[in-house]
Amino acid sequence: MSANAETLNASHGGDIATHPKGLYVLFGTEMWERFSFYSMLALFTLYLQDPKEGFGWTSGQATGLYANYLMFVYASPLIGGWIADKFTGYRKAVMIGGFFFMAGHGLLSIPAIWAVYLALTCLVIGNGFFKPNVSTMVGNLYPEGSHLKDRAYNIFYMGINVGAFIAPVVMEIMRQTFGFHAAFAVAAFGMVVSVFILWKWKALVEDPDALRRRQGRDPDQVADTAATAVDAPPHAVSDQDEGNEHPPTSPGGMFAKDASQRSKLMDAVPDWKRIMALIVIFLIVIVFWMVFHQNGSTLTYWADDNTAWNVTGTISNAINPAWIIILTFPLVWFWGFLDRRGMEPSTPTKMAFGMLLTGLSFFVLYFAATVGEGEKPTAEQIATGSFRVNERVAGQLNEDGVPKEVTDAIINAKGADGSNILNDRKISTDSSFASALSTIVVDLKAAGVSEADAKKVSDVELEDQALRDGRFGGTASFPAYLSAVTDKLRSQGVSEDVLSKIRAYQNKQFTADAKLINKVNEVTGGKAQPYAQKILDRGYLFQVSPFWLLLAYGIISLGELMLSPMGLSLVSKVAPVRMRGLMMGGWFVATAIGNKLTMIGIFWSIWYQSSFFLVLGCAALFMSVVLAILLKPLKKAMPGV
Repeated sequence: MSANAETLNASHGGDIATHPKGLYVLFGTEMWERFSFYSMLALFTLYLQDPKEGFGWTSGQATGLYANYLMFVYASPLIGGWIADKFTGYRKAVMIGGFFFMAGHGLLSIPAIWAVYLALTCLVIGNGFFKPNVSTMVGNLYPEGSHLKDRAYNIFYMGINVGAFIAPVVMEIMRQTFGFHAAFAVAAFGMVVSVFILWKWKALVEDPDALRRRQGRDPDQVADTAATAVDAPPHAVSDQDEGNEHPPTSPGGMFAKDASQRSKLMDAVPDWKRIMALIVIFLIVIVFWMVFHQNGSTLTYWADDNTAWNVTGTISNAINPAWIIILTFPLVWFWGFLDRRGMEPSTPTKMAFGMLLTGLSFFVLYFAATVGEGEKPTAEQIATGSFRVNERVAGQLNEDGVPKEVTDAIINAKGADGSNILNDRKISTDSSFASALSTIVVDLKAAGVSEADAKKVSDVELEDQALRDGRFGGTASFPAYLSAVTDKLRSQGVSEDVLSKIRAYQNKQFTADAKLINKVNEVTGGKAQPYAQKILDRGYLFQVSPFWLLLAYGIISLGELMLSPMGLSLVSKVAPVRMRGLMMGGWFVATAIGNKLTMIGIFWSIWYQSSFFLVLGCAALFMSVVLAILLKPLKKAMPGV
């Protein structure tokens, strides 16, 4: 070990047998940053669609913005890493990114669309500075050849998933208790904790940063840095033949003995063959991320609309990281078990299995959707369920004989504020008086009531606790509640015209079916009344057991562990040395393209859900077949991997 390496360990409380204290600093920094990041993602598309606290967007509009955001987020580490290498250094870049993250999440707590776009800009910049450089700092804590580095990245990766798991759970509680904007404020607080941890214990990570910039980085560290920069598993999660993981005398360490021989085999392969092999891998990666990152959009919509549980789709974003935490170390053990018997599959073979599992996960959801779509809702389900009328439902209604002028009126109806009145809005029962009042506020805005008056209605506070906590079917009277609300608002200077609009709701029903038909008749001038039952049947949101979603996530999470770390490890090993940086950049570009293609989710409200899942499942399955067909030439282009 070099003098520099000795200094590196000794100065930060570690030695060649123990992890330096700086690892735990970076673990905490990353865990809280990922808590913040995934808090936002868990809420984002549902927030955009929410007519009460959000903007009443359609699922297609929300998915489009989500896809563009992900594309820029996953491309940003290319620029942020370059700036840190050339100008700022890693710790300073991470601090800069942290402050942009704080600003972005803080802006999302402001209920205005301009704040959303400014927030997304800050979050993209913050991610570019933060993610690649905090990942680099992990590797910089260890000397070259340290057998602890692979384990360090595994520990760090667990920090990512712990933060990603906790975030949706906390956001579900916060959103249900205090609303979306308070939840976004909590996400901002997560970044405050993250930055504080790094600032408070900066001495434990600062010196290795400067030292490693002078020393340079080995290919495996580059691969692991890139992996964790996009929240993919590091190479050690699925590769057991790295030599550093085992002592040379152990069975797993046999690879170290012929590492130079394998390097010579790789060097004997023409550069063009190696590059073409990596391009095939990039194409696989594009499809994988297109399918996998439906979790923040269409899978969240499925969880919110079509899963039978008493929570919103926000909570579904905790399932994947939970599975990753459960599956990672058993899979590491399994690869080691096969490796010791000389049976571990090649990297391309693992990736083919990963794509196969990705496809199978969506076939599970296809089956669940087929079951739900094939059931006609009962009268009891109609009376207690939720509804959504979108382009798919409009087409179904036309097939049922509902005139196109009626469905066009439903889909195209907009309020004075430009919001959709019915198109792709989820209509659920208001069980409490406060929830019903928030529905009234949405109607008031659509009717042209000023934002200032609508906010006064939304923020009204009553002294009478029985009325304030009143629920339909309880002892309190809803007309009495509205009377108390209007009295309070009158004292605040709200006009009698607005108060009369509020009083008009005192005898209305706030069950989902009644709300839907009332609105449909309102926007069609009563022309839809003869078709009310058909509209209720088609607009009804069927629900299936959460088992299907849990199973699908378990399968795709296993696929992620078999595929995602493999690709980055391949880039570090297969790319010609003179083009390694370019090829690593190609991985990020492929990842960004795949995330952009999550925009296929705009068809969620147009196609049958079963058809949507089938298309994604077939896309992943097709790529697994392509990879299986190309296994032989890929192995020749990648000897030893």
